[in-house]
Amino acid sequence: MDSLTHILNLARLKSSVYCRSELGSPWGLHFAAHPGAVFHVLHRGKGYFQLENEAELRPIQEGDVLLLPDGQAHSIVETPGTPTLRNLELDQWGECALMRWSDTPTVVILCGTFNFEYSRTTSLLRHLPRIVHIPYRADSPINRVLELMADEAQAQRPAKEVVLRRLADILFVQIIQRWVEMHGKNSGLLGALYDPLIGKALGLIHAQPHHAWTVASLASAVGCSRSSFSAHFTALVGEPPIEYLARWRMQLASRWLAEDPSLRVGEIAARVGYSSEAAFSKAFKRLIGIAPKAYRSSARAVPKNAQNNGFCCSG
Repeated sequence: MDSLTHILNLARLKSSVYCRSELGSPWGLHFAAHPGAVFHVLHRGKGYFQLENEAELRPIQEGDVLLLPDGQAHSIVETPGTPTLRNLELDQWGECALMRWSDTPTVVILCGTFNFEYSRTTSLLRHLPRIVHIPYRADSPINRVLELMADEAQAQRPAKEVVLRRLADILFVQIIQRWVEMHGKNSGLLGALYDPLIGKALGLIHAQPHHAWTVASLASAVGCSRSSFSAHFTALVGEPPIEYLARWRMQLASRWLAEDPSLRVGEIAARVGYSSEAAFSKAFKRLIGIAPKAYRSSARAVPKNAQNNGFCCSG
């Protein structure tokens, strides 16, 4: 299993409902902030994108994909200065909406959200920029998924919501893959996954979190000197190897605490490489901000479908 798969499996991607909006000129949409990641696809037409409280207007072309990992308030408009429909909520039209605002549309926007069941602890989104812009490319596999999504949104078939959610899951992974291709080692942790040395080290950490890893043992495992490995890892990932290892262990522990009440805290501590429950609890509280038993209690108190609700957007 590769490292990106490990990360996505741990975060447990839960893509939301989805919709398609058809608008005529002049058009402008302002979306209120959303608690999860938001995506837009300019399926037809062109326009401009702007984060709220920022002056920069970014041109977007037909086929472009936008991902906002933090779901900030933002606008998409036909031309600079176009008035907008304000504070659109991403759930106000319900599931799998097909919104026809004009009989002569000049733009078609596909929208949705990406949510994670364990967004509180996953490290994936925090390694992404505020805006991930994937320009259209004719040979991109993303296009085939988008065509399927657009077709399914218009269809009147049973289980279309399920199909769209699964396609959105694929879309998210493809966005990440394409973004890493575009930015290479400059894409932080995700780029590091594809580095020959650091990618191998991350794979070892992800697959064997219980192992008593040290900087020296990781460096030896990938055939690199300790000092060179530590500097290279920190430069690519954004934190030292042992800090990343501790964070990964706590992400795994968080999931076990939430999902398996039969596991004692001491057992979870052993699974993630701690010889004592006390040492594990101290590390968990430092990184997660709450003691393991309190985290478990809070996770039980929140229904799974309410931990990070996913909705669909339209305009």
